[in-house]
Amino acid sequence: MNPLSKSTTKTHTDGLKVSKAMWADSANTKAHSNTYSETYFDALYSDSTDPWQYQTRWYEKRKRDMCLAVLPHAQYGNAIELGCGNGVFSELLAHRCQALVSIDGNKNAVELAKQRLAQSSHVRVIQGVIPNGLLTLNETLLGADSLSDSLSNCPPPDQSPFDLIIISEILYYLSPADIDKVVIWIEQNLAIGGTLLCCHWRYPIDGFEMTGETVHQRLYQAFNLTDDVTSNEALNEKEQQKQHQGTFTHQSKMVDTDFLLDVWQNSPKSVAMQENLT
Repeated sequence: MNPLSKSTTKTHTDGLKVSKAMWADSANTKAHSNTYSETYFDALYSDSTDPWQYQTRWYEKRKRDMCLAVLPHAQYGNAIELGCGNGVFSELLAHRCQALVSIDGNKNAVELAKQRLAQSSHVRVIQGVIPNGLLTLNETLLGADSLSDSLSNCPPPDQSPFDLIIISEILYYLSPADIDKVVIWIEQNLAIGGTLLCCHWRYPIDGFEMTGETVHQRLYQAFNLTDDVTSNEALNEKEQQKQHQGTFTHQSKMVDTDFLLDVWQNSPKSVAMQENLT
């Protein structure tokens, strides 16, 4: 299949702290969007256990290897992957984490990921649709069946425990308003010194408003706060926003012909600085 046909089939939707009032603004829109998205993904997984050929495409393996290579830390404590699909990337990511939560909105994908990760006792695979699933993430984690016999490796409730947040190939299935909710959740739940990795397909996807380009533009606006400061008033506003979210440093940017890859750290230190090379 031609890679560009992915524009009509590419996907992941999915599922601690976000105000419940934020969900009230566009309830009708979300209900329609979630119904459509879930049906869309159900149809894909009904025909295949690997709809995007994660296990066989060189394109997918190359992208996974790039994502793993640009992570600024060799190992992470608690990590979360939003949109795990059938768990192919989760399996690799698990080797870099002491505890990993993998979420997907599709029931079939979650079951496939659980099967793939059955021997990884430090991984939890749960079902949740983003952004709504983030609101009840703690409760879902506490109530979900674990791949291990203990909950000791799971992030504790009511904290900001995630040293690594992975968001790959999912945000363009959300509305701009819901992407903003995910951004706020990231600001509130990425630990100091933690890493945020975002990777998205660049081409349009039939039936969805956003693209990888527009998604990453929105992320730049949220996390790259030094651009286009034109007045003291604007500077103060940006500094206040930056103080609210911590120190997000743009660590890596990769513009591939087919995808965009960006890494931010909740820290001013680069990899070289962390190892006292500069």
